[in-house]
Amino acid sequence: MIDFIKNLDEIEKVRIKITFLLILVSGIIVFILSSSIYFLYENQKYVEIEDKLKTTLFEILPKLNEDISKIISINIEKNMFLCVYDMSSQEKLCINNFNEKKYFFSKFNKENLKVSNGTSVNQNLYILTYYYKSVKDFYIVMGQDITKVNEDLRKLKKSIFLSSITVIFLSGFLAFSVSGRLLRPLKQQKENLEHTLNIVAHDLKTPLSVINTNLYLMKVKNFQNVENHMYQIEKNLEYIKSIISNIDALKSISKEDLEDIKVSEILENILNKFQTSIKEKNIKVEFNKNEDALLKANKTDIEVCFTNLIDNAVKYNIKDGVIKIDISKDSIVIANTGKEIKNLKKIFEKFYREDKAGTTKGLGLGLSIVKKICQKYSFKIKAERKDDMNIFTIYFR
Repeated sequence: MIDFIKNLDEIEKVRIKITFLLILVSGIIVFILSSSIYFLYENQKYVEIEDKLKTTLFEILPKLNEDISKIISINIEKNMFLCVYDMSSQEKLCINNFNEKKYFFSKFNKENLKVSNGTSVNQNLYILTYYYKSVKDFYIVMGQDITKVNEDLRKLKKSIFLSSITVIFLSGFLAFSVSGRLLRPLKQQKENLEHTLNIVAHDLKTPLSVINTNLYLMKVKNFQNVENHMYQIEKNLEYIKSIISNIDALKSISKEDLEDIKVSEILENILNKFQTSIKEKNIKVEFNKNEDALLKANKTDIEVCFTNLIDNAVKYNIKDGVIKIDISKDSIVIANTGKEIKNLKKIFEKFYREDKAGTTKGLGLGLSIVKKICQKYSFKIKAERKDDMNIFTIYFR
């Protein structure tokens, strides 16, 4: 069991600790409640018996001043006994009504008699003792058989025990379920972080390897004809920079420094940054500016938003493909040829990548960042597949 717990991750260990803590708390509460119920029931039964004995006692006392034998006529309940000791004559009268009413007189030695006042429980008997001083001194011992009461108490104890175990078991089950739900976002964040680190590590290996190789070749060649090597280094550094930018954008998107932004100017600048990649795939870009859109927003936010859309349009495009960009006053449409998006509903989820094999570069953050920025400015974004093209439309109003 200890080895099993050691092999669990920290989230599951916290979940188990929470479960045990809630089981402990519920166990203490159930114990207190069940003990209270048991002792209240026991006390109630004993009080009822004591009341009966005292009622009979108050009926006996007046008759003792007359003649001890007159108490024989008193109606004693079944399962009750009564002994009256005359301390002067050292004679006692006992009435036993356990099975049927029986009585007898006998002598006793008062030196051997232990006198006390009060109540006590002796196995299956509840006993009331009373020392009565009047014309004569009498010592009265009364009792009732509580076998039935003890049996009821045992049944109650068993019932409470089984109920408590059931309640604790259910509380443990609920605690485990609820703690799982409460910790699910934390677990998801942990998994996302691990997933992100794995992807970042995977995606950084290639550009870092390329940079390292080109630096090595430059040294070997004594830094002659380094143009192509520098180009490769710059290209891969840009890719590393884009990874860091996406992580920063996901971490914090501020709404500071709002300014008037022309959508067409932002897009033209972004397209210029992707010219090398566009030429490599021989992609045709159709840029239609029907009516330029003017936005009041943070310039960095808009640049990150459109950069991710253009990056996807280039990255997932085919050789000799097409990118179509249409700008109007109220919207922008960015469409590209390429492989069909299989799950349009999940495409905006954080870390979602349709390329499960990881052969395509990227963290799976780009479109989730786009959606986050759109939500921030109350833009609406829609993804669809039409005429062999993946189409992303942002509605500004």
